[in-house]
Amino acid sequence: MKTMNDLDFTITKNNLEILLLKSQASLKVGKVTQSKLDAVETLQSSLKLILELRNIIDELNKKNTLITLQNVKAYKETAQLKNKLTNFKK
Repeated sequence: MKTMNDLDFTITKNNLEILLLKSQASLKVGKVTQSKLDAVETLQSSLKLILELRNIIDELNKKNTLITLQNVKAYKETAQLKNKLTNFKK
């Protein structure tokens, strides 16, 4: 399965929004059926879901970046302590 990058996400989101707008407009013309209402509801739910998932992914990426930075800092501090200990033993 291919991973969705930022461009893929934006294109998919925009396509879904366009499809949703077209579906909503079609409800104003002609006969409104339960299947049309269900389709619009499904599109709305899908759009909401991908936006929520994107927010979750963004938050996880931020946390991952923060943890990586903390790890780098801790590694540097450990190296400095080892260096001080080595110099102290001499």
